[in-house]
Amino acid sequence: MTPQTPRSDIGYELLMKIQEGAMAYSYRGLPLLKNPFDLAIYSMLLERARPRTLVEVGSYMGGSAVWFADQAGLLGLGTKVLSIDLEVPATEANASVRFLRGDARELWEVLPPSVMSALPRPLMVVEDSSHLSGTTAAVLEFFDPWLRPGEYIVIEDGILSDMRVADLYDGGPLRAIEEFLAQRPGRYEVDRGLCDYFGRNVTWNVDGYLRRM
Repeated sequence: MTPQTPRSDIGYELLMKIQEGAMAYSYRGLPLLKNPFDLAIYSMLLERARPRTLVEVGSYMGGSAVWFADQAGLLGLGTKVLSIDLEVPATEANASVRFLRGDARELWEVLPPSVMSALPRPLMVVEDSSHLSGTTAAVLEFFDPWLRPGEYIVIEDGILSDMRVADLYDGGPLRAIEEFLAQRPGRYEVDRGLCDYFGRNVTWNVDGYLRRM
């Protein structure tokens, strides 16, 4: 079942106005489609987690992958970004980004054990693909055995429940998060310091900043 109680302090009317701006936002000429709260939170997370590899599932036109690489570069992290989607975007805006063709539900085909075991660590994962509950669950299941204590997997767009459209996505990311965590008590924590930094779940990644314990 889709969660019925609003998770975010942002009221519905304001939420939808912010969403309108986020959907029109661009970076270096590429659609970025992120809201100001998560841009700030991701900046803090990059500085805290200091990933050497960031895997993004869901590239769209490449704006977020380029933004992640640029922000990591400003911090001197030397992070390599692997961004995976069914369609590879036509952009070469940052040499630290590599776009790969792959299916979020079949990540083993593009990220076999030989690739995963060789990735420079720490690892950070951002799941921003179809937002269907089953797709998010598949991404969580794939990365679970690979994530090490202290590493993060961020599940985007749990806010779809507060936007009242999660049923269009079979419950959306929040359903997948709740089921995944319930099956693994104590293995992950929702980082409330990030989710609630600007207020209770004032983020599009509602309950979605997950840290491996």
